[in-house]
Amino acid sequence: MSNWPFRFVHASDFHLELPPLGLAEVPDHLRDLFIESAYWAAERVFETVLAEEAELLLLSGDVLRPHETGPRGPLFLAEQFGRLAERGISVYWAGGQVDPPEAWPAAVALPDNVHVFPRGRVEELVHQRDGTPLARISGASLDRQRTARASSFDADPTGLFSIAVVHGAADLAALRARDVHYWALGGRHDRSTLFSSPRVAHYPGSPQGRRPEEHGAHGCTLVQVNQPQPARTSLIPTDVLRWLDERIAVDDATTRDDLEVLLRQRIQALIETVPKVDLLISWTIGGSGPLVATLRRGTLRSELLQWLRSEFGFGPPAAWSVSLEVEPPVSLPPEWYEQETIRGDFLRAIRQAQMNTGEPIDLQAYLAEEHLAGLLAPAATLDDKAMRERVLREAALLGSDLLSGEESES
Repeated sequence: MSNWPFRFVHASDFHLELPPLGLAEVPDHLRDLFIESAYWAAERVFETVLAEEAELLLLSGDVLRPHETGPRGPLFLAEQFGRLAERGISVYWAGGQVDPPEAWPAAVALPDNVHVFPRGRVEELVHQRDGTPLARISGASLDRQRTARASSFDADPTGLFSIAVVHGAADLAALRARDVHYWALGGRHDRSTLFSSPRVAHYPGSPQGRRPEEHGAHGCTLVQVNQPQPARTSLIPTDVLRWLDERIAVDDATTRDDLEVLLRQRIQALIETVPKVDLLISWTIGGSGPLVATLRRGTLRSELLQWLRSEFGFGPPAAWSVSLEVEPPVSLPPEWYEQETIRGDFLRAIRQAQMNTGEPIDLQAYLAEEHLAGLLAPAATLDDKAMRERVLREAALLGSDLLSGEESES
């Protein structure tokens, strides 16, 4: 047995078969980036293993769906695995939902340094360095018919550093109950650590975010082992394009020129922080004042979005603005509800519907005949209470925006 310090890389959810989603139309200059991003990010994972001189690479599932990537996916991985083999670096792979062991094409041989765990049952291996045991690695590929439970994973009886590689949802209490030093989990696209002391259970997330909800940095995890201390994890970013949510606050004194300055400063700061990553930014403008009202009702919002795209969206690196939305107010001015105006009548009707939660709201009467049998018909019946409240709140905001112009003109 050895207590030598060592390091390894943990990665999952490459999803080589999936390009990024979330844009109604991908700009021409970003099209190649969208098509290639999953592969480029995955390649950075292997480069990280080599650059950090890691002892091994753990893959905890959903790496690729071979029949959707075609030959390119398996050939790409075989080449990358071969790069690690040349340096004597082992790969331990537990398949997930899209990459069970039998999905790998027989025509593409895996190098000897790659070990794929079987489905539905735990297999235990001892990883060695120069003939000396370094870590005990247990793993199982996902099998929905025969789930590998946490109780199936055991720590090494001699105290060797123990690793479990598995894909899927985790039972926190069950993981804590085992003496496994490091749980290499997969199945979440965003990075998360369930616990970090005295043992670790960790999802590294996907190397590349694929939709606006998967915002922020994505990558793989470098794990430093130096017993008896808990393993230390650190994010190594590998994404080549990054989704960001950014909020700009304005007040009563903020002008359009002021807002442009704020947007410019924020973009420049973001580019300086990650100078080699293309950015996809969803903007939210919040706060109060006449500028907010102008953004909600007029063409200024679309004008600013076009300015942002033309000014910063072509790079390099590109900082492409996906959208620019205005944060809705928490509440409308109470006096609006009391005014003897069209807006006041409208808001009082909305308030009455909000108070009378048992009163049905059926919008099907407003649908054209051809839509009654289509997808819109169920959406026009607000049976769900939370949905009903959200629709009424948004209707109040939209109606106030449209009718406020008329009120000011009258």
